[in-house]
Amino acid sequence: MASHPLKSLLQLQLASDSSSVLHLSSVLSTLSEDILSPSPHLQKWTSRVTALIHSKDAGARWAGICIAYRTSSLSKSTMTEFAQSWAGLALSILTKPEPLPLLKASIRYLRHVLSAATDVPELQRQLATPTVPKFSQALVSIVERAADYELKALAMDTLKDMVVLYPSLNRALSSSITNVCHQILNGSAPQRTNKLLLYKAASLYAVLHYTGGKVGAANLWKKSVDETLQCLWTASMGLRTTFPVKNNPSPSNGLTCDDPVLAVALNLDRLQCCATALCSLLRTTVQRPVHVPIGRIMEFCLFLLACTAEEEKEGHVDATVRALELAIVPELQSSACDLLCCLAKTVQHRLTPYVSRLVAMITYHLEQNPLPERRCSLLQCIQALLSNSFPTSGELSSTRLVKGVMLSLMPLLSTQFDAHTGEMSSGQSKKGRKRRRDYEGDEVFKLSKDVICSSIAEGKVILCALDALQVTMRGAELPSAIRSVACRVMLSLSLSLTAMSRSSLSQDVHLHSLVLAKVNGMCLELARGTTSAMSRSLGLVLRSTVTEGNEHTMQIKLQLQQEADLLLHPRGPPLVRPLPHVEALSLFRAEENNEELAARRSLALATTYDANIMDVVADPNCSDPDTRTNPSARTDAFTHTNTKNHSS
Repeated sequence: MASHPLKSLLQLQLASDSSSVLHLSSVLSTLSEDILSPSPHLQKWTSRVTALIHSKDAGARWAGICIAYRTSSLSKSTMTEFAQSWAGLALSILTKPEPLPLLKASIRYLRHVLSAATDVPELQRQLATPTVPKFSQALVSIVERAADYELKALAMDTLKDMVVLYPSLNRALSSSITNVCHQILNGSAPQRTNKLLLYKAASLYAVLHYTGGKVGAANLWKKSVDETLQCLWTASMGLRTTFPVKNNPSPSNGLTCDDPVLAVALNLDRLQCCATALCSLLRTTVQRPVHVPIGRIMEFCLFLLACTAEEEKEGHVDATVRALELAIVPELQSSACDLLCCLAKTVQHRLTPYVSRLVAMITYHLEQNPLPERRCSLLQCIQALLSNSFPTSGELSSTRLVKGVMLSLMPLLSTQFDAHTGEMSSGQSKKGRKRRRDYEGDEVFKLSKDVICSSIAEGKVILCALDALQVTMRGAELPSAIRSVACRVMLSLSLSLTAMSRSSLSQDVHLHSLVLAKVNGMCLELARGTTSAMSRSLGLVLRSTVTEGNEHTMQIKLQLQQEADLLLHPRGPPLVRPLPHVEALSLFRAEENNEELAARRSLALATTYDANIMDVVADPNCSDPDTRTNPSARTDAFTHTNTKNHSS
């Protein structure tokens, strides 16, 4: 007859302190609910766990706490019976200078036990009431004195759970917890605040209003928001000392320091820390309805978005401070975008009155050709604003926005040289190819093609631009010419991505599948109506969806095929619609009107026919019967004009 698993573990793996540490992983993996059911060996098991926690060896104490945590999570009856004794031992460990693994294990065990005690009134009265204040005080001391970032983050995360579960028991420690959060959220220089600590401190600061109870929680939340906004204005003023400041509601001029480098670094870090804290406050739960100061937050965001590098304050300006403040202008705008994204997702359609102005300002920044990281923030902000608000009116701003977003997608389109080098080389004579080489530049010596997205940020820009363009095309009022050009660009992207290798797009081979799936989804969405500019290209889009990919990509493509099936075989009667307009004939250059031609040229887009005409001008001996006799005999795909590829 086989022995009980607990008996085997006690006789072999847990026979001594050293063997307990050595075989801890196998012991934890062996335990289960059935093994810990009531039996004659359970009492011996709990006694051995208690003995390990009492051991003089730190490793054995660590093994005992880990086994106690695993036992308590698998057997609630055992946890209820031994919680008081084990929790007292774990709490005493937190008040001593113990090794980091032992401290982390004790914190996790106490958090589990105190979280599970909320539904047991007797355990809550006997264990939680006397233990929670001491446990919270020990966590505050760890955050203040510990040097390890992971230990401090674990302590703050656990402290947040204790405040939410036991707000009344932590009311006396609210001031101490607030001071701990302020020490982290006030920023640091020259080294910036650790991101892990920043997010944990912001999350803890956002739940401190629970200590005010149902009546005072709303007032505490409002007070925290007001203090955070005041801190944001103070830090921003310290970053604009060499610029003329208008409409400043804050009387403070920011943090001052003898060293301008430290002053700018400290103000910038404090600005980003307070922005993170404000986002956490907006995302937190308040027990009673509160008034969100949308106007004040929008005033600050508009101030940050209006920060540019052109203006300068009159009088003497320190050149060093001026250079430092000019360098951080993009980071100010990125902070504004992060705040706007959080605010839009929180208040949603209540932000509609401000969307038109915000879109105009963000569009202006997109037109300035920013760096990929900053462009990604702007595109994410556009997507969040338009997704969480009602559609805005104004064709001019929508037109500029669509053009600004499509500029981020231009790298996916092949250049004129790349699109037609192979075609012209195969169709020209030897003399014609030699004459053509006279007009080529350094690319003739190039043996390999560069990757389109050379960094992670550039690949993220492509995905964000597709999301922003999709949301814009759904609700914005666009002129028919701009909508037609946008649809033709998406079709060209679908065709070019299908013929493009994954390695030529990015070093991450999964990016090609994600981009292609998004492009095909947008093409199908634009092709649903008979008057859409994509209606004639539906067959090309459907053929481009049948490609290989990973499991996630295949699920997306299955969804696209289901939508296409619904489009081809509708479940309802067809709608009575007029004949397609001229802009619906989108596949041929000859059917393009003057407005579309002007919009296309403003985006530096050329068709295949335009590139061939340029080649004919460069080489009069070149003959192409298709383009000479019937220019619209085939589909015109877009290429992106690149002046570096042609030198004449």
